[in-house]
Amino acid sequence: MEIRKIRSGETGSIWRLLHDTVHRINQADYSKSELAVWAPDEYDEPRWVSRFIRTRPLVAMDGKSLLGFAELSDDGRIDLFYVHHARQGEGIGRALMQRLKAEAASRGLSRLYCEASITARPFFERMGFVCLEQRQLERRGEQVPVILMEYRA
Repeated sequence: MEIRKIRSGETGSIWRLLHDTVHRINQADYSKSELAVWAPDEYDEPRWVSRFIRTRPLVAMDGKSLLGFAELSDDGRIDLFYVHHARQGEGIGRALMQRLKAEAASRGLSRLYCEASITARPFFERMGFVCLEQRQLERRGEQVPVILMEYRA
């Protein structure tokens, strides 16, 4: 497995991984309407290309197969962190998180934080994050519950 920065032409694959993972994995904890606003079926390519040019996510690759991806902002926020729905539990998320923590340390960041899904909470706890509070995110008129989590190096 290789972990590297996103390359040109990979945006659609990343969006598809996010969409499919949300709809297959998070359905245990979220309603259909929450999933629909979180990961809509319509792919807005200009929006995602613009975002990924700005955020430059890390991708986990096995040859040409996308296994997962993660974003780390300049202030330590992990906004998107996903592992392919069919590859969960294989250490891909752990490897991505180790790489994010190393990148954060190289930037002088001692705090990482995220608004994790209910589904992802156990993973983030295993990675050393603690829960601060439950929140409701507004997404296209729908309230989606998330958990504010934090890691301190």
